[in-house]
Amino acid sequence: MLPSLTLIIVFQLSGAFIQQYFNSPIPGAVIGMILFFVYLCISGGGNDKLISTGSQLLTYLPLFFIPAGVGILVYTDELKAHGIAILASLTVGSVIAFILTLLIFKRLAVSSKDTDSST
Repeated sequence: MLPSLTLIIVFQLSGAFIQQYFNSPIPGAVIGMILFFVYLCISGGGNDKLISTGSQLLTYLPLFFIPAGVGILVYTDELKAHGIAILASLTVGSVIAFILTLLIFKRLAVSSKDTDSST
């Protein structure tokens, strides 16, 4: 478990380093997650120990929502002042993400169908 956890933390720290070095507006954890995804794609997926470690981390996933809950309590005044704008931006962003996902899926399904029919 320790080598797999170390690998996950190394990717998160790498993302944080890249975010700080390039002064990127994208959070370091997201950059690290993208790097980890690329690593998994290149290496052909995770091994059993990495999958086991990931499963154990998922068990404690609800603990990661505690900071978000505390943030809601701390910034209650901000949410009251800008709640409509935040809700509108979340709704519009979600709709755009759903539409883009649908279009990408549709395009991939058509290209997959063309590949299957040509073989």
